[in-house]
Amino acid sequence: MALINGVNYSWGNLAVVIFGNVTIGITEISYKRKQEKTNNYGAGNEPISRGYGRVEYEGSITMYVDEWKRIIQAAISQGINSPLEISASDMQVVYAGSRVLPSTDKIESFEFLEDPFDGKEGDTKFMVTIPIIIGGLTKGGI
Repeated sequence: MALINGVNYSWGNLAVVIFGNVTIGITEISYKRKQEKTNNYGAGNEPISRGYGRVEYEGSITMYVDEWKRIIQAAISQGINSPLEISASDMQVVYAGSRVLPSTDKIESFEFLEDPFDGKEGDTKFMVTIPIIIGGLTKGGI
């Protein structure tokens, strides 16, 4: 737990940097690394060793539609027709503030997997959740 002088990390201490810009319209970010691990068995019914499989990554970003449209427009201005065609890039998740220790996680070689939209009558804001594919993850320490 990163509790420094009675102050813990919170959403207000988080900045997400995509394509070199702090993306202020993000309301949620999720990313994780997992590895397959299995017990191996031999004589008897207790494990005799452990096998380690592949490392996999998952992630998604939720943002306001107008923020998503800014990303799409920037891609179009560079001759890219769809956000799904944007080349792999790194994303930084920066934890910083006046009373917490700074730390940065690096989401490596991410790409967008969908170009979604959902809306309904009565909505006062439009949000999109975009799943991402991740090529690696470097977590900053504190």
